[in-house]
Amino acid sequence: MSARAAGAAEELVVERRGRVLELTINRPDRRNALTPSLIGALTGALTAGAADPEVRAVLLTGQGRKAFCAGFDLGHFDDAGAAPGGERDLVDGLATTLRAQPLPVIAAVNGAAVGAGCDLAIACDLRIGHPGTRFGMPTAKLGFLYGTRGIERLLHTVGLPLAKEMLLTGSLLPAPRALQCGLLSAVVPEEDLLSVARDEADVIAENAPLSMSASKRIVDVLATAALTEQDHAEIVALQDQVWRSQDVVEGQRAHRERRPPIFTGR
Repeated sequence: MSARAAGAAEELVVERRGRVLELTINRPDRRNALTPSLIGALTGALTAGAADPEVRAVLLTGQGRKAFCAGFDLGHFDDAGAAPGGERDLVDGLATTLRAQPLPVIAAVNGAAVGAGCDLAIACDLRIGHPGTRFGMPTAKLGFLYGTRGIERLLHTVGLPLAKEMLLTGSLLPAPRALQCGLLSAVVPEEDLLSVARDEADVIAENAPLSMSASKRIVDVLATAALTEQDHAEIVALQDQVWRSQDVVEGQRAHRERRPPIFTGR
């Protein structure tokens, strides 16, 4: 059975293949960057999949060869809401929904996974890539700040030193290092990526669903450190400071004008 997501036909392809729900981000001309409508379509498809007893696993990938997902489309910032960091909240909501998904989720990372795309991949349970797969968190180059839960997911996945390296340098992490740190579970030839990911999804889909969903939940709970109210208050204050800064405006303007940004720290 094959279908396209209602209201975002050009952005998301939804297909059932046996017991596996395949979701393909379909904006190759924009390097599969996210938009508010695409985030809504992905969230709806994940929710519907979790409610379908015939679905046992989810496979997430991007269309084309250049990118799994290049982050949030900066051309749609104004569509994310008036509040500073509106797109951050949309992405965080999607990644949180993905991480809380009771079904196992496999990402076939077919190229660059940057910013929100990196967070999206990290929120999946397993990630398979090819030699050209790369991961990046370039907020420092744009003057942005990721949400607390996104940084927490990154930290739990790659560890403290590498999380800081990715956030502070904004550099792309190549496939060999991603495999070494556990960000990728396998690196396969590019032409084999989708078939290998499908085989993995098929194997998982044959397993006991209650056991898998319980195992997922227990691992996630054990991996999460509780924050105090003071910690939360400090983080909220930092987020507000960053998202209301002139550097956020400058980062977007420089990106549109295709020039290096001039950050002032204000």
